[in-house]
Amino acid sequence: MYKKYKPSKEYLAYLDSLPKSFFVTVLENSYNEHIVYDADGKILYVNPACIRHYGLKPEEMINRNNADVYQGYWTPPGLDVFHSKKDTAFLRQYFIPSDSVFYTIGVPVLNEAHCIEMIIGTVQEEPVKEWDVDYNKKSRSSKSHFKSEEIPLISVSYQYWKVVSELKEVSESSIPIMLLGESGTGKTYMAKYIHENSHKEGLFMTLNCAAIPEALLESELFGYAGGAFTGASKAGKVGLIEMANEGTLFLDEIGDMPLSIQAKLLDVIENKRYLPVGSTKMKYVNTRIITATNKDIDQLVDKGEFREDLYWRICTFKAIIPPLRERVKDILPLANFFLKHFNLSYNKSKRFSKEIINFFQEYPWPGNIRQLKNLIERLVVTGRGNEIAMKNLPDYLLEETKRLPDYQKTGMGLNKRVDAFKKELVQKAYEQYPTIRKLAQALEVSPTTAQRLVEKYCKEVSERSSEM
Repeated sequence: MYKKYKPSKEYLAYLDSLPKSFFVTVLENSYNEHIVYDADGKILYVNPACIRHYGLKPEEMINRNNADVYQGYWTPPGLDVFHSKKDTAFLRQYFIPSDSVFYTIGVPVLNEAHCIEMIIGTVQEEPVKEWDVDYNKKSRSSKSHFKSEEIPLISVSYQYWKVVSELKEVSESSIPIMLLGESGTGKTYMAKYIHENSHKEGLFMTLNCAAIPEALLESELFGYAGGAFTGASKAGKVGLIEMANEGTLFLDEIGDMPLSIQAKLLDVIENKRYLPVGSTKMKYVNTRIITATNKDIDQLVDKGEFREDLYWRICTFKAIIPPLRERVKDILPLANFFLKHFNLSYNKSKRFSKEIINFFQEYPWPGNIRQLKNLIERLVVTGRGNEIAMKNLPDYLLEETKRLPDYQKTGMGLNKRVDAFKKELVQKAYEQYPTIRKLAQALEVSPTTAQRLVEKYCKEVSERSSEM
Protein backbone atom coordinates (compact mmCIF):
# COMPACT_ATOMS: atom_id res chain seq x y z
CA MET A 1 0.00 0.00 0.00
CA TYR A 2 1.18 3.54 -0.75
CA LYS A 3 3.55 4.41 2.09
CA LYS A 4 2.19 7.92 2.74
CA TYR A 5 -1.38 6.66 3.09
CA LYS A 6 -2.66 5.12 6.32
CA PRO A 7 -6.07 3.53 5.74
CA SER A 8 -8.81 3.86 8.30
CA LYS A 9 -10.13 0.87 10.23
CA GLU A 10 -13.43 1.22 8.36
CA TYR A 11 -11.71 0.99 4.99
CA LEU A 12 -9.66 -2.04 6.06
CA ALA A 13 -12.85 -3.71 7.23
CA TYR A 14 -14.41 -2.95 3.85
CA LEU A 15 -11.46 -4.58 2.04
CA ASP A 16 -11.79 -7.66 4.25
CA SER A 17 -15.46 -7.91 3.29
CA LEU A 18 -14.69 -8.16 -0.42
CA PRO A 19 -14.43 -11.70 -1.80
CA LYS A 20 -11.13 -12.98 -3.14
CA SER A 21 -12.73 -13.33 -6.59
CA PHE A 22 -13.17 -9.54 -6.73
CA PHE A 23 -9.42 -8.88 -6.51
CA VAL A 24 -8.60 -11.72 -8.90
CA THR A 25 -11.03 -10.29 -11.46
CA VAL A 26 -9.53 -6.81 -11.15
CA LEU A 27 -5.95 -8.02 -11.59
CA GLU A 28 -6.66 -10.56 -14.33
CA ASN A 29 -8.49 -7.96 -16.44
CA SER A 30 -6.09 -5.06 -15.98
CA TYR A 31 -4.58 -3.80 -19.22
CA ASN A 32 -1.22 -3.09 -17.54
CA GLU A 33 1.01 -5.96 -16.52
CA HIS A 34 1.19 -6.61 -12.78
CA ILE A 35 3.91 -8.90 -11.54
CA VAL A 36 4.94 -9.89 -8.00
CA TYR A 37 8.34 -11.29 -6.96
CA ASP A 38 9.50 -12.63 -3.63
CA ALA A 39 12.74 -11.38 -2.05
CA ASP A 40 14.80 -13.86 -4.09
CA GLY A 41 13.25 -12.86 -7.42
CA LYS A 42 10.86 -15.79 -7.80
CA ILE A 43 7.69 -14.84 -9.68
CA LEU A 44 4.69 -15.28 -7.37
CA TYR A 45 2.04 -13.77 -9.63
CA VAL A 46 1.69 -12.19 -13.06
CA ASN A 47 -1.51 -11.27 -14.89
CA PRO A 48 -2.33 -12.16 -18.52
CA ALA A 49 -0.89 -8.86 -19.83
CA CYS A 50 2.41 -10.74 -19.85
CA ILE A 51 1.21 -12.54 -22.99
CA ARG A 52 1.07 -9.24 -24.86
CA HIS A 53 4.50 -8.22 -23.60
CA TYR A 54 6.56 -11.41 -23.76
CA GLY A 55 4.49 -14.04 -25.55
CA LEU A 56 4.46 -16.13 -22.36
CA LYS A 57 1.39 -17.29 -20.45
CA PRO A 58 1.16 -16.66 -16.68
CA GLU A 59 1.42 -20.40 -15.98
CA GLU A 60 4.72 -20.42 -17.93
CA MET A 61 6.16 -17.75 -15.63
CA ILE A 62 4.83 -18.56 -12.15
CA ASN A 63 7.40 -20.03 -9.71
CA ARG A 64 10.27 -19.35 -12.09
CA ASN A 65 13.10 -17.04 -11.07
CA ASN A 66 13.25 -13.58 -12.59
CA ALA A 67 16.75 -14.22 -13.96
CA ASP A 68 15.62 -17.48 -15.54
CA VAL A 69 12.83 -15.73 -17.45
CA TYR A 70 14.41 -12.38 -18.26
CA GLN A 71 18.21 -12.76 -18.05
CA GLY A 72 19.75 -10.80 -20.91
CA TYR A 73 16.38 -9.77 -22.37
CA TRP A 74 15.96 -6.50 -20.44
CA THR A 75 18.31 -3.54 -20.58
CA PRO A 76 18.93 -2.23 -18.03
CA PRO A 77 17.93 -5.04 -15.60
CA GLY A 78 15.51 -3.73 -13.00
CA LEU A 79 15.32 -6.10 -10.04
CA ASP A 80 18.71 -5.09 -8.62
CA VAL A 81 17.63 -1.43 -8.71
CA PHE A 82 14.52 -2.18 -6.64
CA HIS A 83 16.60 -4.20 -4.17
CA SER A 84 19.24 -1.49 -3.76
CA LYS A 85 16.77 1.37 -3.34
CA LYS A 86 14.20 -0.38 -1.13
CA ASP A 87 11.90 2.34 -2.39
CA THR A 88 9.59 2.92 -5.33
CA ALA A 89 11.62 3.19 -8.53
CA PHE A 90 10.77 4.20 -12.08
CA LEU A 91 12.62 2.54 -14.96
CA ARG A 92 12.56 2.95 -18.71
CA GLN A 93 13.55 -0.46 -20.08
CA TYR A 94 14.22 -1.95 -23.49
CA PHE A 95 12.89 -5.47 -24.09
CA ILE A 96 15.16 -6.91 -26.78
CA PRO A 97 13.19 -9.82 -28.32
CA SER A 98 10.15 -7.67 -29.19
CA ASP A 99 12.23 -4.52 -29.87
CA SER A 100 9.96 -2.62 -27.45
CA VAL A 101 10.33 0.03 -24.76
CA PHE A 102 8.44 -0.48 -21.49
CA TYR A 103 8.00 1.67 -18.40
CA THR A 104 8.27 -0.22 -15.13
CA ILE A 105 7.35 0.89 -11.63
CA GLY A 106 8.72 -1.32 -8.87
CA VAL A 107 7.35 -1.07 -5.32
CA PRO A 108 9.26 -3.06 -2.67
CA VAL A 109 7.13 -4.26 0.25
CA LEU A 110 9.20 -4.27 3.44
CA ASN A 111 8.67 -6.26 6.63
CA GLU A 112 9.16 -4.96 10.16
CA ALA A 113 12.91 -5.60 9.93
CA HIS A 114 13.03 -3.32 6.85
CA CYS A 115 13.89 -6.29 4.64
CA ILE A 116 12.21 -6.85 1.29
CA GLU A 117 9.30 -9.26 1.53
CA MET A 118 8.13 -8.91 -2.05
CA ILE A 119 8.38 -6.55 -5.02
CA ILE A 120 5.24 -5.45 -6.87
CA GLY A 121 5.89 -4.39 -10.44
CA THR A 122 3.66 -2.58 -12.92
CA VAL A 123 4.75 -2.67 -16.56
CA GLN A 124 3.17 -0.56 -19.30
CA GLU A 125 3.90 0.64 -22.81
CA GLU A 126 3.00 4.31 -22.36
CA PRO A 127 5.08 6.63 -20.16
CA VAL A 128 3.74 7.58 -16.76
CA LYS A 129 4.04 11.05 -15.32
CA GLU A 130 7.01 11.35 -13.00
CA TRP A 131 4.97 13.24 -10.38
CA ASP A 132 2.76 10.17 -9.98
CA VAL A 133 5.74 8.17 -8.78
CA ASP A 134 7.41 8.52 -5.41
CA TYR A 135 11.12 8.07 -5.94
CA ASN A 136 14.31 9.83 -4.95
CA LYS A 137 14.98 12.26 -7.80
CA LYS A 138 18.58 12.62 -6.72
CA SER A 139 19.25 8.91 -7.13
CA ARG A 140 20.99 8.20 -10.40
CA SER A 141 20.02 4.54 -10.23
CA SER A 142 16.27 5.18 -10.02
CA LYS A 143 15.96 5.94 -13.71
CA SER A 144 17.72 4.72 -16.81
CA HIS A 145 19.99 7.29 -18.43
CA PHE A 146 20.36 6.12 -21.99
CA LYS A 147 18.71 7.86 -24.90
CA SER A 148 16.29 5.81 -26.99
CA GLU A 149 18.57 6.05 -30.02
CA GLU A 150 21.70 5.04 -28.10
CA ILE A 151 21.08 1.90 -26.03
CA PRO A 152 24.56 0.55 -25.33
CA LEU A 153 23.81 -2.72 -23.57
CA ILE A 154 21.74 -4.94 -25.84
CA SER A 155 22.48 -8.58 -25.19
CA VAL A 156 20.92 -11.94 -24.41
CA SER A 157 24.38 -13.39 -23.77
CA TYR A 158 25.18 -14.62 -20.25
CA GLN A 159 28.87 -14.00 -20.94
CA TYR A 160 28.20 -10.36 -21.80
CA TRP A 161 25.84 -9.71 -18.87
CA LYS A 162 28.37 -11.27 -16.50
CA VAL A 163 30.84 -8.57 -17.57
CA VAL A 164 28.14 -5.89 -17.19
CA SER A 165 27.24 -7.15 -13.73
CA GLU A 166 30.88 -7.09 -12.58
CA LEU A 167 31.38 -3.57 -13.94
CA LYS A 168 28.24 -2.36 -12.19
CA GLU A 169 29.63 -3.65 -8.90
CA VAL A 170 32.87 -1.66 -9.24
CA SER A 171 31.29 1.42 -10.88
CA GLU A 172 30.40 3.02 -7.54
CA SER A 173 34.02 2.81 -6.39
CA SER A 174 36.79 5.11 -7.59
CA ILE A 175 39.22 2.42 -8.76
CA PRO A 176 40.63 2.71 -12.30
CA ILE A 177 39.10 0.30 -14.82
CA MET A 178 40.62 -1.08 -18.00
CA LEU A 179 38.35 -2.34 -20.79
CA LEU A 180 39.89 -4.85 -23.17
CA GLY A 181 38.36 -5.97 -26.44
CA GLU A 182 38.49 -5.79 -30.19
CA SER A 183 37.68 -2.60 -32.07
CA GLY A 184 33.96 -1.99 -32.34
CA THR A 185 32.85 -4.13 -29.38
CA GLY A 186 31.33 -1.17 -27.54
CA LYS A 187 34.03 -0.18 -25.06
CA THR A 188 32.96 3.47 -25.17
CA TYR A 189 29.33 2.54 -24.45
CA MET A 190 30.53 0.40 -21.54
CA ALA A 191 32.59 3.29 -20.17
CA LYS A 192 29.46 5.48 -20.30
CA TYR A 193 27.55 2.78 -18.45
CA ILE A 194 30.18 2.75 -15.69
CA HIS A 195 30.00 6.54 -15.39
CA GLU A 196 26.20 6.60 -15.23
CA ASN A 197 26.21 4.00 -12.47
CA SER A 198 28.86 5.78 -10.42
CA HIS A 199 28.46 8.53 -7.83
CA LYS A 200 30.32 10.95 -10.08
CA GLU A 201 28.35 14.12 -10.78
CA GLY A 202 30.88 15.62 -13.18
CA LEU A 203 31.17 15.22 -16.95
CA PHE A 204 32.00 12.11 -18.95
CA MET A 205 34.83 13.01 -21.34
CA THR A 206 36.55 10.84 -23.94
CA LEU A 207 39.84 10.94 -25.79
CA ASN A 208 41.23 8.56 -28.40
CA CYS A 209 44.96 8.49 -27.76
CA ALA A 210 45.69 7.11 -31.23
CA ALA A 211 43.76 9.85 -33.05
CA ILE A 212 45.79 12.87 -31.87
CA PRO A 213 49.45 13.64 -32.72
CA GLU A 214 51.86 13.40 -29.80
CA ALA A 215 52.60 17.15 -30.00
CA LEU A 216 48.93 17.97 -29.33
CA LEU A 217 48.00 15.10 -27.03
CA GLU A 218 49.65 16.59 -23.92
CA SER A 219 47.85 19.92 -24.24
CA GLU A 220 44.53 18.18 -24.95
CA LEU A 221 44.86 16.15 -21.77
CA PHE A 222 46.44 18.62 -19.38
CA GLY A 223 45.66 21.98 -20.97
CA TYR A 224 48.19 24.80 -21.19
CA ALA A 225 48.98 28.17 -19.68
CA GLY A 226 48.55 31.33 -21.73
CA GLY A 227 51.39 31.80 -24.23
CA ALA A 228 52.86 28.38 -23.41
CA PHE A 229 54.02 27.89 -27.00
CA THR A 230 53.87 29.55 -30.41
CA GLY A 231 50.27 29.82 -31.52
CA ALA A 232 48.88 29.16 -28.04
CA SER A 233 45.91 31.16 -26.86
CA LYS A 234 46.76 34.00 -24.48
CA ALA A 235 43.96 32.84 -22.22
CA GLY A 236 45.35 29.31 -22.06
CA LYS A 237 43.28 26.16 -22.39
CA VAL A 238 41.54 23.82 -19.96
CA GLY A 239 42.51 20.17 -20.49
CA LEU A 240 40.18 17.18 -20.53
CA ILE A 241 41.43 16.00 -17.14
CA GLU A 242 40.22 19.24 -15.55
CA MET A 243 36.99 19.23 -17.57
CA ALA A 244 36.25 15.76 -16.20
CA ASN A 245 36.94 16.79 -12.60
CA GLU A 246 34.47 14.99 -10.28
CA GLY A 247 33.53 12.99 -13.35
CA THR A 248 35.08 10.38 -15.65
CA LEU A 249 37.77 10.56 -18.33
CA PHE A 250 37.73 7.67 -20.79
CA LEU A 251 41.07 7.17 -22.55
CA ASP A 252 40.60 4.91 -25.55
CA GLU A 253 43.58 3.23 -27.23
CA ILE A 254 45.73 3.85 -24.14
CA GLY A 255 48.36 1.55 -25.64
CA ASP A 256 49.20 4.30 -28.15
CA MET A 257 49.94 6.93 -25.49
CA PRO A 258 53.58 8.16 -25.66
CA LEU A 259 55.81 7.25 -22.72
CA SER A 260 56.42 10.91 -21.84
CA ILE A 261 52.70 11.53 -21.30
CA GLN A 262 52.27 8.22 -19.45
CA ALA A 263 54.44 9.60 -16.62
CA LYS A 264 52.17 12.65 -16.16
CA LEU A 265 49.06 10.46 -16.26
CA LEU A 266 50.51 8.25 -13.52
CA ASP A 267 50.87 11.35 -11.30
CA VAL A 268 47.21 12.22 -11.91
CA ILE A 269 46.06 8.75 -10.86
CA GLU A 270 48.35 8.39 -7.84
CA ASN A 271 48.41 11.97 -6.49
CA LYS A 272 45.41 13.60 -8.22
CA ARG A 273 47.59 16.43 -9.49
CA TYR A 274 49.19 17.66 -12.71
CA LEU A 275 50.95 20.59 -14.34
CA PRO A 276 49.37 22.21 -17.41
CA VAL A 277 51.80 22.70 -20.30
CA GLY A 278 53.90 25.83 -19.70
CA SER A 279 52.63 26.33 -16.15
CA THR A 280 54.46 26.23 -12.83
CA LYS A 281 51.28 26.03 -10.76
CA MET A 282 50.14 22.55 -9.79
CA LYS A 283 46.44 21.73 -10.26
CA TYR A 284 44.46 19.16 -8.30
CA VAL A 285 41.57 17.07 -9.61
CA ASN A 286 39.38 14.16 -8.60
CA THR A 287 38.88 12.50 -11.98
CA ARG A 288 38.08 8.84 -12.44
CA ILE A 289 40.17 7.26 -15.22
CA ILE A 290 38.78 4.48 -17.43
CA THR A 291 41.08 3.14 -20.13
CA ALA A 292 40.63 0.82 -23.10
CA THR A 293 42.75 -0.86 -25.72
CA ASN A 294 42.52 -3.53 -28.40
CA LYS A 295 46.26 -4.21 -28.17
CA ASP A 296 48.10 -6.77 -26.07
CA ILE A 297 49.15 -4.33 -23.36
CA ASP A 298 51.08 -7.01 -21.44
CA GLN A 299 53.28 -7.40 -24.50
CA LEU A 300 53.76 -3.63 -24.72
CA VAL A 301 54.96 -3.64 -21.10
CA ASP A 302 57.41 -6.47 -21.84
CA LYS A 303 58.79 -4.51 -24.80
CA GLY A 304 59.20 -1.36 -22.72
CA GLU A 305 56.64 0.51 -24.82
CA PHE A 306 54.29 0.98 -21.88
CA ARG A 307 55.21 1.91 -18.30
CA GLU A 308 54.83 -1.01 -15.94
CA ASP A 309 54.01 1.23 -12.96
CA LEU A 310 51.18 2.89 -14.93
CA TYR A 311 49.97 -0.49 -16.12
CA TRP A 312 49.46 -1.74 -12.56
CA ARG A 313 47.58 1.45 -11.64
CA ILE A 314 45.15 1.57 -14.56
CA CYS A 315 44.33 -2.14 -14.55
CA THR A 316 43.19 -2.37 -10.94
CA PHE A 317 40.09 -3.94 -12.49
CA LYS A 318 40.19 -5.41 -16.00
CA ALA A 319 37.14 -6.45 -18.03
CA ILE A 320 37.17 -8.18 -21.41
CA ILE A 321 34.33 -7.20 -23.76
CA PRO A 322 33.57 -10.28 -25.91
CA PRO A 323 33.51 -9.88 -29.71
CA LEU A 324 30.21 -10.14 -31.56
CA ARG A 325 31.11 -13.51 -33.11
CA GLU A 326 31.04 -14.95 -29.56
CA ARG A 327 27.59 -13.42 -28.98
CA VAL A 328 25.71 -14.97 -31.89
CA LYS A 329 22.31 -14.64 -30.20
CA ASP A 330 22.88 -10.89 -29.87
CA ILE A 331 23.31 -10.27 -33.60
CA LEU A 332 19.62 -10.21 -34.53
CA PRO A 333 18.45 -8.07 -31.54
CA LEU A 334 21.21 -5.57 -32.33
CA ALA A 335 20.36 -5.60 -36.04
CA ASN A 336 16.67 -4.99 -35.29
CA PHE A 337 17.54 -2.13 -32.97
CA PHE A 338 19.71 -0.42 -35.58
CA LEU A 339 17.12 -1.05 -38.29
CA LYS A 340 14.42 0.62 -36.19
CA HIS A 341 16.70 3.55 -35.40
CA PHE A 342 17.76 4.20 -39.01
CA ASN A 343 14.22 3.70 -40.34
CA LEU A 344 13.15 6.53 -38.03
CA SER A 345 16.18 8.66 -38.88
CA TYR A 346 15.70 8.43 -42.64
CA ASN A 347 11.91 8.07 -42.70
CA LYS A 348 12.12 4.57 -44.19
CA SER A 349 10.16 1.35 -43.70
CA LYS A 350 12.86 -1.19 -44.49
CA ARG A 351 12.67 -4.78 -43.25
CA PHE A 352 15.04 -7.74 -43.36
CA SER A 353 14.53 -10.69 -45.70
CA LYS A 354 14.97 -14.20 -44.31
CA GLU A 355 18.19 -14.61 -46.34
CA ILE A 356 19.75 -11.44 -44.93
CA ILE A 357 18.90 -12.54 -41.39
CA ASN A 358 20.68 -15.86 -42.04
CA PHE A 359 23.66 -13.92 -43.41
CA PHE A 360 23.82 -11.72 -40.31
CA GLN A 361 23.94 -14.81 -38.09
CA GLU A 362 26.60 -16.58 -40.18
CA TYR A 363 28.99 -13.69 -40.82
CA PRO A 364 31.86 -13.40 -38.26
CA TRP A 365 31.72 -9.57 -37.98
CA PRO A 366 35.43 -8.70 -37.65
CA GLY A 367 34.41 -5.05 -37.07
CA ASN A 368 31.93 -6.15 -34.39
CA ILE A 369 28.96 -3.93 -33.42
CA ARG A 370 30.37 -0.88 -35.22
CA GLN A 371 30.51 -2.81 -38.50
CA LEU A 372 26.97 -4.13 -38.03
CA LYS A 373 25.63 -0.65 -37.27
CA ASN A 374 27.37 0.98 -40.26
CA LEU A 375 26.25 -1.79 -42.62
CA ILE A 376 22.61 -1.50 -41.58
CA GLU A 377 22.68 2.28 -42.02
CA ARG A 378 24.00 1.76 -45.56
CA LEU A 379 21.34 -0.89 -46.28
CA VAL A 380 18.56 1.40 -45.06
CA VAL A 381 19.76 4.36 -47.11
CA THR A 382 20.53 2.49 -50.35
CA GLY A 383 18.49 0.10 -52.50
CA ARG A 384 14.96 0.29 -53.82
CA GLY A 385 11.95 -1.24 -52.15
CA ASN A 386 11.36 -1.94 -48.49
CA GLU A 387 12.93 -5.40 -48.25
CA ILE A 388 16.64 -5.63 -47.54
CA ALA A 389 17.89 -8.68 -49.46
CA MET A 390 21.25 -10.30 -50.19
CA LYS A 391 21.52 -8.36 -53.45
CA ASN A 392 21.70 -5.14 -51.44
CA LEU A 393 24.92 -6.18 -49.68
CA PRO A 394 28.11 -4.46 -50.89
CA ASP A 395 30.16 -6.56 -53.31
CA TYR A 396 33.21 -6.77 -51.04
CA LEU A 397 31.10 -8.33 -48.30
CA LEU A 398 29.64 -10.98 -50.61
CA GLU A 399 33.11 -11.90 -51.89
CA GLU A 400 34.50 -12.02 -48.37
CA THR A 401 31.69 -14.35 -47.28
CA LYS A 402 32.33 -16.75 -50.16
CA ARG A 403 35.95 -17.12 -49.05
CA LEU A 404 35.04 -17.98 -45.47
CA PRO A 405 35.51 -21.63 -44.45
CA ASP A 406 32.25 -23.14 -43.18
CA TYR A 407 33.59 -23.66 -39.68
CA GLN A 408 34.28 -19.91 -39.31
CA LYS A 409 30.65 -18.98 -39.88
CA THR A 410 28.93 -18.05 -36.66
CA GLY A 411 25.41 -19.33 -37.24
CA MET A 412 26.06 -22.98 -36.40
CA GLY A 413 26.32 -25.01 -33.22
CA LEU A 414 29.41 -26.75 -31.91
CA ASN A 415 28.73 -30.11 -33.59
CA LYS A 416 28.18 -28.53 -37.02
CA ARG A 417 31.23 -26.32 -36.60
CA VAL A 418 33.44 -29.30 -35.65
CA ASP A 419 32.07 -31.28 -38.58
CA ALA A 420 32.77 -28.41 -41.00
CA PHE A 421 36.31 -28.10 -39.70
CA LYS A 422 36.85 -31.84 -39.99
CA LYS A 423 35.54 -31.78 -43.57
CA GLU A 424 37.96 -29.04 -44.63
CA LEU A 425 40.87 -30.79 -42.92
CA VAL A 426 40.14 -34.13 -44.61
CA GLN A 427 39.63 -32.56 -48.04
CA LYS A 428 42.91 -30.64 -47.90
CA ALA A 429 44.78 -33.68 -46.63
CA TYR A 430 43.27 -35.87 -49.37
CA GLU A 431 44.40 -33.41 -52.04
CA GLN A 432 47.95 -33.70 -50.70
CA TYR A 433 47.85 -37.45 -49.97
CA PRO A 434 45.58 -39.02 -52.63
CA THR A 435 45.82 -42.57 -51.33
CA ILE A 436 44.10 -44.05 -48.30
CA ARG A 437 47.34 -45.41 -46.86
CA LYS A 438 49.18 -42.08 -47.04
CA LEU A 439 46.11 -40.18 -45.86
CA ALA A 440 45.80 -42.47 -42.83
CA GLN A 441 49.45 -41.84 -41.96
CA ALA A 442 49.08 -38.06 -42.33
CA LEU A 443 45.94 -37.93 -40.17
CA GLU A 444 47.30 -40.52 -37.74
CA VAL A 445 44.21 -42.72 -38.04
CA SER A 446 43.64 -46.28 -39.19
CA PRO A 447 43.16 -46.98 -42.93
CA THR A 448 39.55 -48.03 -42.20
CA THR A 449 38.85 -44.66 -40.52
CA ALA A 450 40.59 -42.81 -43.37
CA GLN A 451 38.42 -44.65 -45.91
CA ARG A 452 35.28 -43.71 -43.99
CA LEU A 453 36.32 -40.04 -43.79
CA VAL A 454 37.00 -39.91 -47.52
CA GLU A 455 33.63 -41.47 -48.33
CA LYS A 456 31.90 -38.93 -46.09
CA TYR A 457 33.72 -35.73 -47.03
CA CYS A 458 35.31 -36.19 -50.47
CA LYS A 459 33.08 -36.20 -53.53
CA GLU A 460 35.53 -37.84 -55.97
CA VAL A 461 36.44 -40.80 -53.80
CA SER A 462 35.38 -43.28 -56.45
CA GLU A 463 37.89 -41.83 -58.89
CA ARG A 464 40.78 -42.00 -56.50
CA SER A 465 43.02 -44.96 -56.13
CA SER A 466 43.36 -46.57 -52.76
CA GLU A 467 46.30 -48.48 -51.35
CA MET A 468 45.45 -50.56 -48.34
